[in-house]
Amino acid sequence: MYPIKLCNKANYGSKRKLDIKYIVIHYTSNNGDTALNNVTYFARETLQNPASANYFVDEKEIWVSVPDDFIAYHCGGKTYKHKICRNSNSLGIEICMNDKKGNIRYDSIKNAIELTKILMKKYNIPISNVLRHYDITGKNCPAPMVENPKLWQEFLNSLTQKPQTEEIDDDMKIYKKIDEMPDWAKASVKKAIDKKIISTDKNGAVTVFEPNLQSLVWMDRAGLFDKK
Repeated sequence: MYPIKLCNKANYGSKRKLDIKYIVIHYTSNNGDTALNNVTYFARETLQNPASANYFVDEKEIWVSVPDDFIAYHCGGKTYKHKICRNSNSLGIEICMNDKKGNIRYDSIKNAIELTKILMKKYNIPISNVLRHYDITGKNCPAPMVENPKLWQEFLNSLTQKPQTEEIDDDMKIYKKIDEMPDWAKASVKKAIDKKIISTDKNGAVTVFEPNLQSLVWMDRAGLFDKK
């Protein structure tokens, strides 16, 4: 389903003996990296302190590094906040979350949401078992979602919505006026216009594709439009 570049065997563990019960979200903490950059690095290098993840996600691609049925070393620690979640019963998703300037890449997060939904369905994992690395060991990871809890909450909220591939018809709707949009999106779009995140023409019309409405609402609810 996704392209695979296998991690160096020295960086991950054996075949699983426990069922997959958790999904753990991480971020790479690098600026401007890609999913392919990361899987290539982990395939090439033998790390002194073995580390790995099952998936790497950016705004364009999702790559498999460690197959689901093998244990990735992604959330181990000397001490734990969580009593049950460990490498042996969880999948690790690393998000390439920062651009070259250190700003959040929301499309990377959006792809991670869609991947998480698929894995939740595949392994019958409830939202309560989708966690941050921080929730397992207390590590500041993914930092943007630890430092801004609203961003994490909106990630969780988005997991209850249908996968994007099921929502978009071949005839994708394009909105030109706020009045034409669904009520749940109007306030967020107006705020995005006021903040000049969305531009208007000389007649005040916009061009917003239907799939982008969800992202705009998600960003608004996370408080991102309220920053000065």
